[in-house]
Amino acid sequence: MTHAADPVRTVVVIGAGPRGTAIVERLVAASTTEEWQGPLTVHLVDPQVGRGGAVWRHDQPEVLLMNTTTCQTTLYPDESCHPLLPVPHRESLADHLAGEGLGPSDFASRAAHGRYLAHVLETALADADPERLRIVLHPAEAVDVTGPADGPQRIRLSDGRVLRADAVALALGHLPTALGPRSQQLADAAERHGLVHLGPANPLEVDYAALLGREAVAVQGMGLNFYDAIGMLTTAAGGRFEEAPETEAGLRYVPGGAEPVLVIGSRSGMVYRPKPDLPQEQLSPYPLQVLTSERVLELAVRSAGVDHEGEVMPLMLAELRRALRGAGHAELASDEALIRLLFPFGRRGGDSDDAHRRTREVLASALAAATAPDPAWVLLHRVLIALRMQVNRLIDLGAYTTESVRRDIDGHLRNAFASWASGPPVLRARQVLALEAAGLVRFTGPRMHLDIDEEAGRFAVRGGDGSVTLCDGALEAHLPPVDLPAYRSALLGAWRERGEAQKDHWASRGSRRRMLTGSIAVDGLYAPIGTDDTVYERRLLVGVPVSTAQPGSAITAEPGTSPQLLRHAEAVAVRLARAGGALAAE
Repeated sequence: MTHAADPVRTVVVIGAGPRGTAIVERLVAASTTEEWQGPLTVHLVDPQVGRGGAVWRHDQPEVLLMNTTTCQTTLYPDESCHPLLPVPHRESLADHLAGEGLGPSDFASRAAHGRYLAHVLETALADADPERLRIVLHPAEAVDVTGPADGPQRIRLSDGRVLRADAVALALGHLPTALGPRSQQLADAAERHGLVHLGPANPLEVDYAALLGREAVAVQGMGLNFYDAIGMLTTAAGGRFEEAPETEAGLRYVPGGAEPVLVIGSRSGMVYRPKPDLPQEQLSPYPLQVLTSERVLELAVRSAGVDHEGEVMPLMLAELRRALRGAGHAELASDEALIRLLFPFGRRGGDSDDAHRRTREVLASALAAATAPDPAWVLLHRVLIALRMQVNRLIDLGAYTTESVRRDIDGHLRNAFASWASGPPVLRARQVLALEAAGLVRFTGPRMHLDIDEEAGRFAVRGGDGSVTLCDGALEAHLPPVDLPAYRSALLGAWRERGEAQKDHWASRGSRRRMLTGSIAVDGLYAPIGTDDTVYERRLLVGVPVSTAQPGSAITAEPGTSPQLLRHAEAVAVRLARAGGALAAE
């Protein structure tokens, strides 16, 4: 049933995860200022509104963990963000969970983060003066947004309601996608032969129980979704981990009885190393001396473009050598040793010999170094996090040649950075090693290829060394890609059909070679561009679907780091308020 249009001074926020919640919090902060010219109504739309949003909803299994410590997450800006609006609260995730017995260096469950998000929203609702700002929650899906580029928008909800808004912000997060051609081939083979295929998805949406009772399951991907799968699959099987100090992992796995053998690999074979088990104060940002911000700007102003391998990688290695020698770790301060640490299977994942043993050794040594913790390893971790930020700045500035981004950054460097800087909690690494000791994990290393053996009626896993393992199940252990044409979203599907959104292209400055990114093209940072180049200024996108314009969109907001999530949230909140007439236009 369609209701009468809402009052003119109305804005809509679609998505109640971290970004949507932060936008609402910033709108509440804006409403307390002298410049506020309300009243303004804010509609917050999400099927999981008040529960943390889809990814972080607070009723999910506690076994799913964050890969950042509690002190590394907040929804409130601090001085590093240079906020223009008041900041009445400073409660971080660590502050909120202190009453649950979790310390600043602990890894919380995603459900706990969802409870924090719900708390931040509840606080915003309590702070809002209804005479100045009214917040209305809608536990529904936004299925379409229509309206002129520079005029009022109409938002149609799955419950039949239609909202009118002066502007709308869309914080959609990771969206489900249609299977790509290769994944669809695997799914079709599974149906023909009575196998199981689980495609890319949010771990909450994966039916891990379908893998139980299978002989062997191919797992494609060795990142965070793989570690999620370990937690969910062992829980579904009824297995348990017991403390076993005499073992390398410190754990022993007691099977539930229906676990398959997991045959695990990826394109790069990179192992995500566990995070160092240290208090946050010992993981302070590393002050770079070679690849400094000044050096980044010098590289960025070149018209010819920067080649990573020839010009930036030597600076990265020099930075690492300097740091290690200065801390008394000269034995690691050589290019050969560093390359071996950064790329265990070679720069391009080409060395696949004895992949299972080598992968296990990398994970075991990383676990020991993170648990001890080893000062040299912690230093490498800190320096690489700082270097990753500089490389991302070069990308943002369009400094690299397009070919270098494709060949070097996307080809292998992102995986190396993720391996060292984006790993799981120590517990997950211990669990994987315990499963390997129980004979339930087998690593194929880099250049893993998943195919179909029609004669055998099985999936065929080919490792980089040419070996083949037959499996009766397959799990693509990674999130769906950022890909506008593939999104299974009614809202974005409607935009595609009407030509109100287009796929983004990226090219370095001065390059004629352009790369399709899958991201939604935006004007500046937020406003989508239609296929006829119309800019929809009253629609503001934040987060993952516009990751080309807003790199690092999947990263949570860490206090003291000027997090993009919170800076974008404030900027969008101000634009919404101006569109709704609650703040004067610039």
